[in-house]
Amino acid sequence: MKFFNNKERALSIEITPLIDIVFLLVIFFVVTSKIETNQYLTLDLPSTESFSSSSINADRNIILLDTGILIVNNQEFNISKIEEVIIGIKASFDTSETIILSIENKAFHEWVITLMDELQSAGFQNLQIKTYTDQS
Repeated sequence: MKFFNNKERALSIEITPLIDIVFLLVIFFVVTSKIETNQYLTLDLPSTESFSSSSINADRNIILLDTGILIVNNQEFNISKIEEVIIGIKASFDTSETIILSIENKAFHEWVITLMDELQSAGFQNLQIKTYTDQS
């Protein structure tokens, strides 16, 4: 009877099937992953009955429409030109006043956050947010 020594017998592990399985898993996850080009989140704000008002004539009110238009004291600004908006708001409001942001329910979440961030950077600390519904 022939016995094997540890010196004669070398253990080896085949990793070729392991590499094949890993590549198959990578391909599976790449094919099944959802890739979106849309980086915007829609913000569906609830509509309320108690706060609905005709906000266009209200003082201290900034309206953000779902088209990206900001209305400040009956002047329209584009949200992409946020620097102009902040200059207009600073000219119209005192930083100690409470600013009411009326946001249309289909406005992008990124616009709302950007507007609030820029207002706080400009020194406005009393911000309120509400859902805007067109009363016309």
